[in-house]
Amino acid sequence: MVEGSPSKALGQLNEAQEFSRSAVEALNREGGQSQRLFDTCLYGVRALLEIGSRSRAEAQATECRQLVPIGEPGARMHPPVVLKILDEVDAARTEQTGALLVSSEPSGCTARVNGVPMGETPLEVSHLFPGQYRVQVECEPNRPGRVHTAEVGSELTEVFVDLRFDGVVQTRPILQLHYASSSNEEQYRDADTAQITKVVPADAILVMSMPDGGVVELDLLTGSPPERKALARVRSGPSGPTRGDIALAALALIDEKCIDLTTLPPVMLSCAEGAVVAEAPPDDGRPAARRPRGQFISGLTLVGIGSAGLLTGYALLGPRARAGEDWVNALDAGTSSASLQQKWYNLGNGIIATSSAGAAALVAAMPLALPNRTKTPWWAWLSGGLGVGLAAFSIAYGVGAEPEPATSCSSLITDAAEARTCVKRVERISVAVLTGVTAAPLLTIPLVYLFRPTDANITPGVEVSRSGGYASVRGEF
Repeated sequence: MVEGSPSKALGQLNEAQEFSRSAVEALNREGGQSQRLFDTCLYGVRALLEIGSRSRAEAQATECRQLVPIGEPGARMHPPVVLKILDEVDAARTEQTGALLVSSEPSGCTARVNGVPMGETPLEVSHLFPGQYRVQVECEPNRPGRVHTAEVGSELTEVFVDLRFDGVVQTRPILQLHYASSSNEEQYRDADTAQITKVVPADAILVMSMPDGGVVELDLLTGSPPERKALARVRSGPSGPTRGDIALAALALIDEKCIDLTTLPPVMLSCAEGAVVAEAPPDDGRPAARRPRGQFISGLTLVGIGSAGLLTGYALLGPRARAGEDWVNALDAGTSSASLQQKWYNLGNGIIATSSAGAAALVAAMPLALPNRTKTPWWAWLSGGLGVGLAAFSIAYGVGAEPEPATSCSSLITDAAEARTCVKRVERISVAVLTGVTAAPLLTIPLVYLFRPTDANITPGVEVSRSGGYASVRGEF
């Protein structure tokens, strides 16, 4: 007793008892420890008798026998009254109907109950008091088996231990499955994961594995039995995947996608098989999806209208050149030329109006009519280059036009020399305007692919920590 106080001694014994319950399989395993555990527990019986609580002392003795199913108290360590209560508990034990049936694969391995070896599997341990017992099965003498908790009542409780499964389960530092080879992992991982879900219920399970040294695979499993809901693969370096890749993988799992992020561009995977759904798009980009029917028809309509407008503008160049020649000839002949000048002027306005409207329609048509691509195709870049060339030609050709005559070309001109200057100047400007507006839809084509949302769009990322920060960009264009 502690300082002659049974109550203080009982408090310390209860602390020791609590520790014994949490590590009973380890304490009973070591030589001599099960004897100490049993005696310490019986000290609690004595302390309870000292304070006059016989019913609690009997319950304590029953728990002592549960903790150490097989064992005798130390000689001359306990008073007769304690040993008598223990004898009564052991006698009552023969009337208990609770039992444990321990089987294993493979069989013939040592079965331990609360750390005490009871025999080889398959094994039935009878006459057990109701309560919780910790069961271990061991085929290797120096390798403790994983603990299986069994709640024994008044009937037979069965415990089956798969030694192969026990061998791959590890709980430190985190719950994980460790396989000796990739073939074993491929063969047993799904079944082992399903087995874990029976013990650790969860709405979803995230399984992380490494199919090879440079790839981390994240599987999101749901349901019972667990089925793959999403899958993401990311690259792994010496220190593991980057935070940016993990963030992209997390977004894919949240969106319930199966995707391989180790390639550029990323490719979609079959969730059932984890295989690529389709080959990665070639460099020129194949259609990722057709444009909606309504948009496509509207785009084609605008393409037709725009093309007609541009062609009309170019077609009017010839009639306007002839109208300008008639006007100049009339002035040289000294006849009336006002109507001819007006015809020439009106044809110029028609060229500008039809070509500008046509170019605007084509620019509006491009986002609607152009097919989807996973990245900007080569012919879009070619179109953009041609557009830049036409725009440069338009500026240079327009700048080189004849200087404006003293009288405005829109005013009534009666001098043949001034009329001839107007015709040359305005015809050159008309060609510059036509090539300039033609460049606009050509330049629009690559811009549509650069700014149109696609699966291969550029994905920026920014990470900041105490040690610094960095920005990352992932995608293809």
